[in-house]
Amino acid sequence: MSLFLGASFLVNSLVKNKRLLLEMTKRDISDRYAGQILGSFWAVIHPVMMISVYVFMFGVVFRTKVDSSITVPGDHTLYMLSGLVAWLVTADVLGRGSSIISGQAALVKQVVFPLEILPVKVVFSTLPTLFVGVLGLILYGVVGVGRAHWGFLLFPLAAVPLYLFLLGIAFLLSAVGVFLRDLKDIVQMYALIGLYVAPVFYLMDWVPKSIRAIIYLNPMTVFIECFHDAGYYGSIRTSVWVVACVLGSASFLIGATLFARLKPQFGSHL
Repeated sequence: MSLFLGASFLVNSLVKNKRLLLEMTKRDISDRYAGQILGSFWAVIHPVMMISVYVFMFGVVFRTKVDSSITVPGDHTLYMLSGLVAWLVTADVLGRGSSIISGQAALVKQVVFPLEILPVKVVFSTLPTLFVGVLGLILYGVVGVGRAHWGFLLFPLAAVPLYLFLLGIAFLLSAVGVFLRDLKDIVQMYALIGLYVAPVFYLMDWVPKSIRAIIYLNPMTVFIECFHDAGYYGSIRTSVWVVACVLGSASFLIGATLFARLKPQFGSHL
């Protein structure tokens, strides 16, 4: 099965079952907070609290310890918020992606159920986090900093390659996770260190040239840089966006093809 055939197969299935996908995504969001007093409001409170903690730690406490020789061309908090929005969405997908198929053995054994919906709904259920994060960033930029620029309009465009990448990663992790249960622990390790091996809290100019290659090897770096372009720089670095689009498309094609190839074997391993 070629890359395009695998991706085409899954896209056709998702389009055919779009109503089921929408309902399962909505249920996924609501079920995560079922039985709690604030219910689905936690979908808003959680990202707000997480961003607030990071901003306080790195934008207030640690910032006072930074060498005065380091200069930031603009508001450092706005820079961090731009990167954090992309990372919080990614961390959510990484945290759930590897076990989404292996944890649904009953559905896997139902021959008629379109399993490709499961990893996709995990990705789509992060949309509230993305929306809240971007809205909060824009409000901070306009009200807190007094800086509004046309780059804010780039956020939807920056989200496209990121979500293509996350869809591919979700397909890949969910498929491989059926056969390699250790994958969950490997992904959790990356989720812990990936935030710091990416330019979320620091500018690339601050990184010694001798180790910048390590930062660029982190696949999230290029997507975070796109969000920095939208929220902080207010401009497009063409090379960054081209790489992001290529990487996002490649991730989707490879992940979809691998999922399509391994899908018939899921039932025998669960």
